[in-house]
Amino acid sequence: MQGKTMHDEVNSMLARIVAGAEGEDQEPEQGIHAGEEPVPLQDIYVYIVREHDEEPDQLSADGVVETTLARQKPPLRAIAMWFFALLLPLSSIAFQLYVTFHPFIATITILPKSQQVTLSGSMQLGRLLNPITLSDSQTVPTTGTGHQNAKAAAGFITFYNGQFTSVTIPAGILITSASGIQIITDQVASIPAGNPPTYGKVTVSAHSLLFGTRGNLPAYTINQACCANAVLATNTSAFTGGQDERSFQTVAKADIANAASPLTTTLSARSTAVLYGQLQPGEKLLPLPCSRTISPDHQVGQEATLVTVTVSETCRAVAYSSTQLQSKALQRATSKALTHLGTGYRLRGDFTVTVMKAVTTRPTPILMFSSQSTWVYVLSAKEQERIKALLAGKTKQDALKLLAALPGIRSVAMQWDENTKLPKDPKYIHLVLLDKPAGRQLLAPSRTDR
Repeated sequence: MQGKTMHDEVNSMLARIVAGAEGEDQEPEQGIHAGEEPVPLQDIYVYIVREHDEEPDQLSADGVVETTLARQKPPLRAIAMWFFALLLPLSSIAFQLYVTFHPFIATITILPKSQQVTLSGSMQLGRLLNPITLSDSQTVPTTGTGHQNAKAAAGFITFYNGQFTSVTIPAGILITSASGIQIITDQVASIPAGNPPTYGKVTVSAHSLLFGTRGNLPAYTINQACCANAVLATNTSAFTGGQDERSFQTVAKADIANAASPLTTTLSARSTAVLYGQLQPGEKLLPLPCSRTISPDHQVGQEATLVTVTVSETCRAVAYSSTQLQSKALQRATSKALTHLGTGYRLRGDFTVTVMKAVTTRPTPILMFSSQSTWVYVLSAKEQERIKALLAGKTKQDALKLLAALPGIRSVAMQWDENTKLPKDPKYIHLVLLDKPAGRQLLAPSRTDR
């Protein structure tokens, strides 16, 4: 091996080994002809020892050259695969140990059934308070308007006949008064003959030809000869009714109503306050309809610039014990709920009673009342424990069917895997009862804390 070092010779042999391995499945090289026998392989011994850092190859005492082949670092993917291959089994074992000592909790949310119970009835309860009467008045300006047309005065004319024969005076005879007002008769005057010392006499209606108040003549304003010999015409009574045209204020319907309205409000408040003063501790007041009268000093349409309205009000009321009413009504509602809903239902929220009216024909009033209450099915702690024992070890589907068949349950929600059975130990099953309208929890979840 001239010109080559031991190190070169070793590298050359390694290259030939690799080339030979790659060519086992290939055609014989061109240098080897068919029929020729291959050169037999010879054993080659390679000694690989740790190479000292930064030291050249050295010849040992026995003539062997110490050398080291360069080591190749393993790839990152292989390291990651080895890491996960070890981590997954360990994680699985750790998870199983955790589940063994800390089982999952099955939470089951139950919405119980709820029902409305409406109750109407009556009961003899309370006492009638002494009636009270209050009144008040108010004066307001009038807002109505009226119109008066001009009108002629009217009266009577008496004719006296001094002749021995009767005299007839036709209707429509004009007679002028001493003040110059003309009067015209309305009727035919047939005057009988006189019989001295008595005159024949007849009276007929007449009216003034002048419209207005000037036609209103005092008695005996007319006293003169008229119409025929020995005939005298006179007005023994005054002519009245003559009026001038004018506009004026009158009482309107709204005037009375506007004056009475604030009086009614004030009187109602005062009456209620007086009635409340008659209550005893623990009593409630039920006002009865009041009787009211409204009295104006001028009626609608009458001429007036002011109108005074007086309102008088008489009120009564019933006093009753709200505690007794509440207790008796609740007993009836409970009995009705038990009859129609069965056992297991409890009242949810406050129970309120509304009194509509009272009948006072008897010494003790009769109260007419109504109530509307909500009743919800309640699972007792014992029932919850029994349900959890029934559900233990069941599949989710079987558990839901079982719960749906139980009385008093409207709907159920369960957070649990379909393919995993519920815990066999009931203490790892939690029940939560919800109140649907309020969306709140009815009872604390039934569970055993670890």
